[in-house]
Amino acid sequence: MSEQARLYGAVLYQLNLSEEMVQEALEILKGTPELLSVLDDPTVPLNKKLAIIDQIFIEPDFSLLMANFLKKACEAGCIGQFREIVSACREHTLEAAGILEASLYYVTKPDDMQIAGIKQFLCKKHRKKDVELTLVSSPDLIGGFLLKAGDIEYDYSLKGRLTRLNRAVAG
Repeated sequence: MSEQARLYGAVLYQLNLSEEMVQEALEILKGTPELLSVLDDPTVPLNKKLAIIDQIFIEPDFSLLMANFLKKACEAGCIGQFREIVSACREHTLEAAGILEASLYYVTKPDDMQIAGIKQFLCKKHRKKDVELTLVSSPDLIGGFLLKAGDIEYDYSLKGRLTRLNRAVAG
């Protein structure tokens, strides 16, 4: 993610727009590649881009604040990074709420008690109030699980253990 996308994500977060509105704007831009292409095209005059935004992102579905934000992103040449901008905004929202995003890759799906234990471990380890845990079936792990939280990996998979053993023996 570019620094510009992170910056615009922080601004979008500070605007305190509803998550539904931001997601709807994202869906429109993702679902209409031609629209995003035109808005991101440096050869299209800025006044035409702004007029397009005024025609599509109108009240009551979109606030004037949302339309103005999209216009500023066009002016800055970063509207093409809107998906990353929304992602950065979401990171700020979760951080402010004390929520950690994590992914659990598993061979055998954990039960509710195991999930609760994993969340409790992550909350304590990362000093968060809650964890938004995404479960991903991953049979290639052979057994066990792999837990990713931010840039930290907890590898308790059989595949990971075999890889570490192989390195220890070879090295």
